[in-house]
Amino acid sequence: MKVAPPQFDYLCSLLRKRTGVCIDESKHYLVVARLMPIVRQRRIPSLETLIDRVRQGGDPSLEKDVLCAMMTHETSFFRDKAPFEALRGIIADLVTKRSTERQLTLWSAACSTGQEPLSMAMMFNEHFRDLLKTWRIRIIATDFSEPVLARAREGLYSELETNRGLAGPLLKKYFRPLQGKWSVVQECRQLIEFRSINLNGTWPMMPLCDVVFLRNVMLYFDVPTRAALVQRVRRTLRQDGALFLGGAETMIGIDDGWNRVTSSGCSHYTPKTRR
Repeated sequence: MKVAPPQFDYLCSLLRKRTGVCIDESKHYLVVARLMPIVRQRRIPSLETLIDRVRQGGDPSLEKDVLCAMMTHETSFFRDKAPFEALRGIIADLVTKRSTERQLTLWSAACSTGQEPLSMAMMFNEHFRDLLKTWRIRIIATDFSEPVLARAREGLYSELETNRGLAGPLLKKYFRPLQGKWSVVQECRQLIEFRSINLNGTWPMMPLCDVVFLRNVMLYFDVPTRAALVQRVRRTLRQDGALFLGGAETMIGIDDGWNRVTSSGCSHYTPKTRR
């Protein structure tokens, strides 16, 4: 099954304009797979009709559902491991630098169903528990999609989801069985603030961050969108802060305002000195 060219072209244009995500002709199968559930749920005659209704603009909720459905939400606990090992060292260093203000802010900029910010929260509870007694630790977790944010706030994960990256001792320590799934404990929940943010849109007021995880997000953007995004992130990150990208992502040809730092088997970026 394929979407007719006029509707497919419109969807590509809308997706890029609203979210920055770029798709091409090779992604017809993806459009069908992700939008057919909306067609069935809303009892719409066809995919083309669905996209035509979005184009008519009479139902903002339908447009939002379509855009959310087209987002990729691949995630897991402690994804790729090395970034979290590097993060542990960075936090230890920042604890010394922030000893007067006693506050750290981390941003998981595309948190999906919450595994990334929860991994951060578990790391704090495992390795910096004493810090939690006297410091303000904020993990701001954002995503474009309200449905996945609702799941993240719920903090309830299946056996399959917990098996992806979560070691048995951590599962027993930070989760409790509930309704055939695993529910995250309050010790981790209380560190995280979930917010809806479109990285390609207008951002709400954000605090200056010490660490930003923008991992496996820019893969779906074109170069101008990537450049604009990391420049905005640079203004949100403290001068000695750290930005983590995905393993297949780079600043080369995107923005020269960063220094690349390698540690614990992975790289992160720090802002160059502002003049």
